[in-house]
Amino acid sequence: MKSIAMFACGLLAAQVASAGIYVETAKHDIPSGATEPTQKIYVQNGAGRFVDSDGHTSLIKDGTMYVIDESDRSYIKLDQAAMQTLSKKIQEMVAQAKEQMAKLPPEQRAQYEQMMGPAMMGTGQPSTVEVKDTGKSDKVDGRPCKIWDVTRNNVLDEQICVAPFSALPGKENLKDVFANFAKVFEEMATSVPMLAGMMKNEFDALSKVNGYPVRQRAYDDRGKLEDQETVVKVWREETIPASMFEIPAGYKQKPLAMGPGM
Repeated sequence: MKSIAMFACGLLAAQVASAGIYVETAKHDIPSGATEPTQKIYVQNGAGRFVDSDGHTSLIKDGTMYVIDESDRSYIKLDQAAMQTLSKKIQEMVAQAKEQMAKLPPEQRAQYEQMMGPAMMGTGQPSTVEVKDTGKSDKVDGRPCKIWDVTRNNVLDEQICVAPFSALPGKENLKDVFANFAKVFEEMATSVPMLAGMMKNEFDALSKVNGYPVRQRAYDDRGKLEDQETVVKVWREETIPASMFEIPAGYKQKPLAMGPGM
């Protein structure tokens, strides 16, 4: 779920309709003070491009998401048709899993259900996500932020320091971000309710903090903060070239795949 939350933060920025915004995040090792880049985000007029340090690139524009693979010059298009295909594949996978489970002894069946998770098996609800104001505040690269704790399934999971939208460049349109995001994932909610439910819970929680997490730090299984954090190092307004929001020339579309034989 943490990966969804991290991606969610990028999507929050991606839906801002204003002058261009450039955001750069980095991983910070607290004991040594060392930092390394993690992601660059380019935003303009509702379109967003997300470039991870490992070379993975995602593009969102006009209500469609693209996942770009630089290694083989290809991309996956996540539009209405793709979501419907994804929904069909998930249903087939769940049906196959249930059929296999029915043949297992009760003890093994219970272990399999636990491994897959109730939401995946269609027997439960998506993970719950809650945020709690700690009453504390801090600064990240000079930006004042309020500290919140995030729990997932009632387990303390991470701590975020949230800068108010009013303190960030591009503030004129940041308040509209959640409504715009809802439009982008409307088809997901229709075609893949399970996946949309997980994303909705993440964004519902983030909407309560009324700002953007400029620092994220995970809790370990003992409830102690870990020694690494992800921080926003750069957030500025600038004009982004239109080419940043286009699929590179020569890249070929490939079908959405889910597991062996799919």
